[in-house]
Amino acid sequence: MDEPEVNDGLISDSKEAQLKNLLYLKDLHKDEIIQLLDQSDHFLKSNQPDEFVELLKNQSIASLFFEPSTRTSASFQLAAKRLGAETIMIDEKTSSATKGESVLDTIKNLEAMGVRGFIIRTGDKNLFAPLIDNVGSNTSLISAGEASISHPTQGLLDLLTIRQQKSSFDHLKVVIMGDISHSRVARSLTEGLNILNAANITLISPEEFKPNMANFPNTDFEKDPNKGLSDADVVVALRVQKERIESCENGLSLDQYSKIYQLSQDKLELCKPDAIVMHPGPMNRGVEISNEVADGKQSVILKQVENGVAIRMAVLTEILKQ
Repeated sequence: MDEPEVNDGLISDSKEAQLKNLLYLKDLHKDEIIQLLDQSDHFLKSNQPDEFVELLKNQSIASLFFEPSTRTSASFQLAAKRLGAETIMIDEKTSSATKGESVLDTIKNLEAMGVRGFIIRTGDKNLFAPLIDNVGSNTSLISAGEASISHPTQGLLDLLTIRQQKSSFDHLKVVIMGDISHSRVARSLTEGLNILNAANITLISPEEFKPNMANFPNTDFEKDPNKGLSDADVVVALRVQKERIESCENGLSLDQYSKIYQLSQDKLELCKPDAIVMHPGPMNRGVEISNEVADGKQSVILKQVENGVAIRMAVLTEILKQ
C-alpha cells in the first residue's frame, strides 16, 4: 500500500493564512466552513442579481485550468462576474506553457499586470508547494482541483447541499460510492464531514478502488453495497471511468461493476426513505448511477450545481475582499 500523502504545511493554522488561500478543507476550522456556508446561503437568497457586484469591483482573477472542466470553470466565472470581478482565462493549450514557460513564471507575469487571485486546476500533485513559497505576498491561490488529492470548493458545495437538506450533520450517515481511490471529491468531502462532526462516513467500492485509508481518517470501508448503504441519509455516487475498470487486474468488467455498484432504485431503497442522492458530475449514466435515480425525486444533483456558484462567490469574497 502506498504511503499516506502528506500536506507539508502549505497553509498554516492561523485564520489569516487560511483565508489567504484555499487548497485543502482539512486546513479550515469548523467556524470558517460554517461562515462560508452561511455566506453562500445569503447569496442564494438574494432576489437582486446586481446586489453584490461591488464586492470585488475592478479586481482581476486569473483562471488557470490544466485539466478539462465544465461545472467548476463555468461556476467560478459566473461567481466572479456576479461579484464585479474580471476573469482572465488561461488555457494550457493556448498559453505560453506550450513554449516551456513554468506555471510560476506565468503567475509572476500576471502579478505584474495587477492580478492577485489565481484559480488553478491541475493533475500535478507537486504544483502547489513551490507556488506557495514563491508567489507574491498579496497573491492568493484557490484550488479548483488537484490530482486525486483535493477539490475544496466541490467539498464545500457538497456540504452546503447536505446542510440545506438535513440541517445538522450530527446524526448523519453519509455514503460515498464509486472510484474512491482516484477521487479528489471524496477526499475533500470526507475532510469537511469530519470537521463538521458527521456521525458516520462510509466508503463503498470494489477492492480495486479502495483508497489508502490513511488518507480517510474516521471513515469506514465496505465492499458490499447492500451492507454499506443500509440506513444511509446521504449517498454520493462518484464517476467511474471505463478504462479504469477495464484495467483492473482481476478483469472486472463494466457490466459486472454496474450490476454490483450502480446506484439503482433497488439499492436506493436500502437507504433511509428520505435519503438524498448526490453526484459531483460528470455522470456516466448507466454505469455508476441509473437514469431513474439521477432524475428521481431524491436527487439533489442539479441543486449541487446551483450551489457551486454561491460557494465560489463566498470563497472569492472571503479570500479577495479588500
